Amino acid sequence: MSVETPQMWKSQAAAKLRFFEDWLLGAKRATYGLAMVRILFGLTALGFLAANWLNRHYLWGNAGRWIEPVDDNAEFSWPFTFFYGGSGRLELELKLAVVAALLVLLVVGWRARIVAPVVLVLWTSLLEAQPIVGDQSDNIFRILLFYLCFADISRRWSLDARRRAKQEAGEWHSPLRLRVRPEVRENFGMLAIVLNNLAVVAVAVQLCLIYVASGLYKVQGELWQDGTGVYYPMQMGHYAPWPWLNDLLSANALGVMVATYFSVFIQIFFPLLLLRRLTRVIALLGIAAMHLGIGVAMGLPFFSLVVISADMIFIRDSTYRGIEQWARQWWQTQRDRRKLRALAEAGEADEPDRVMATQAR
Repeated sequence: MSVETPQMWKSQAAAKLRFFEDWLLGAKRATYGLAMVRILFGLTALGFLAANWLNRHYLWGNAGRWIEPVDDNAEFSWPFTFFYGGSGRLELELKLAVVAALLVLLVVGWRARIVAPVVLVLWTSLLEAQPIVGDQSDNIFRILLFYLCFADISRRWSLDARRRAKQEAGEWHSPLRLRVRPEVRENFGMLAIVLNNLAVVAVAVQLCLIYVASGLYKVQGELWQDGTGVYYPMQMGHYAPWPWLNDLLSANALGVMVATYFSVFIQIFFPLLLLRRLTRVIALLGIAAMHLGIGVAMGLPFFSLVVISADMIFIRDSTYRGIEQWARQWWQTQRDRRKLRALAEAGEADEPDRVMATQAR
């Protein structure tokens, strides 16, 4: 039996320290995950605007001033007062159009370092101006978006990424690109790497804290201890968009018990389940299933979408690259088949297999 000596402890500690140093300073991490969070956050916010579009004047226009007696704007001051106090019809249309345009730019990743902070300010102003339309996803959204303002969220799948690729290839030169000394650019590059990786850590820690705190809060209640915690929220009319579905789900006592204990387990042990690949897959699928259930059965789709979107940061870049490569191959295969079908219908290819082989060569 080998005995670990102080020297072995020192070498192991030094190896772990080098690993964390390389992780923090070596390269930007979770670039695909950050891109997914950016895209899904933008689409979720656009969906929220679309869902409330018909009631926009009642919520944020001059007709929304009925909320003033109970609204203190959560003590938010400038610049988070863009929508506060109501707006005329034309003014409100222009304001919402600006927000929608910025969300589209966030989704496609155009000048994301500038767009993301502006979206954060305007979105916070929009929700705080009308507290009745919000839920707990509001806090999660703006806290995580604040962290993402320090990350390179447009490094993948964005117009910014295409622009950088053209600049590196010498095909395009931005008139806004400043000429700085190489050592200064290198130092700024290192700073960008550190900020990106720290933002990734901040997002991951925030999500883990939310899940663990929620799970620990649940286990303090008797209803969650005896396996009936899920039953009672589904009996509230406010959380029953489809009463027949809630009645169907709550009629199964075993299903209610399993859902109750599963939600507590998956939340409390979520950080630990992330440590291994197999358990990480189980954790992400489980937490996504839980939030899909909340979104559908309890009528909280935007809450579920925000949290599921944020969880995309836990998927490794290698997994995203594999999915991206598979998608490109599938799309290319479909294009080839459509071309062959068109040629065959035009009578220009009697042997599609031979044409496919010729194209492959």
